[in-house]
Amino acid sequence: MEDVGTDPDRLNIVTALSIKLISQSPISDVVRTHPEYRHGYFAPQLEGIWARFPYLHNASIPNMSAFDSTRDTEVSRVARYIALKGGHRWRALVAVAAGQIFHENAPAIVLAGAAGVELSHAASLILDDLPSMEGAKIRRGRPCAHHVFPKWAVDMVPVYLVTLAYELALSNPLSTAERRVAAAIALSQAGLAMIAGQTSDLSTTRSNCSETQLLDCYRQKSGALYAAATQSGALLCCCSMECAEKLKDVGMWLGLSYQFLDDVADVTAETQVLGKDSNIDGDKVTAVSLYGVEGASAKSNEFQEQALGLLDTYGNEADNLRRLVQQASWAPS
Repeated sequence: MEDVGTDPDRLNIVTALSIKLISQSPISDVVRTHPEYRHGYFAPQLEGIWARFPYLHNASIPNMSAFDSTRDTEVSRVARYIALKGGHRWRALVAVAAGQIFHENAPAIVLAGAAGVELSHAASLILDDLPSMEGAKIRRGRPCAHHVFPKWAVDMVPVYLVTLAYELALSNPLSTAERRVAAAIALSQAGLAMIAGQTSDLSTTRSNCSETQLLDCYRQKSGALYAAATQSGALLCCCSMECAEKLKDVGMWLGLSYQFLDDVADVTAETQVLGKDSNIDGDKVTAVSLYGVEGASAKSNEFQEQALGLLDTYGNEADNLRRLVQQASWAPS
């Protein structure tokens, strides 16, 4: 896999797209006022990113904050804690990139749906980390929410985040009602698949899991949300249902690639690098337990090639999505 250094983190520049942080400002102003940019984190890479996403130069973001429509409560503070700090926003980025294949104004059209995908992902992180699930201590370089906030508030946050995700996706004025509903249904189907995948992940042991079962679990647990991201991005930009299904498959292969890399990272990277607990998988069935580190890495590359192959019928308009597939990373998510 291509060594892209800090590229996944540099692409946090599109956080403004995926989470709707700042209102009524050009993206360029959003980036330049971002605290990590002021500290020099983004500055050396800005020129290259601007060349890659020229449509962001003067794009304004109306009614930006995803949290503006809700009251400031302990629950909303937990949501901000998990959703607005860290993460590479890969799922939101691939939603925008998939839409770009079909419409030049995809960043604006897909914005709300991409934000919904990210908020749904944040909800899944809260659940993953709970003592009843993985009992994690660190997420995105900080203590997990259940170590910081009251238990009752943390328990309510996944519902809050998913509800907010649907409000954003369904109130998008830049796409037709039919397209918005189709994208929201794709997101809901991904959510149901993620629950099934997590159930399988927690109940399966090494003694009773085959390769087929693991792949099915990972398709649901990780691939489904990536698939919904690419599918919904394409749908919102008026592609055909046939093309939307193809883009869904691209996202699924990308999600599988990511999950295999994440399994490798769990046993090869330190907590401070991952931004979350390492060696947390324990006795669970993982890609590494079935294939080994080198085998899991090789399978991840195979999945990326499958995704890229599905994009062969498209021209330069798919280059951003190709780049994101090639640069899939276990960087903190």
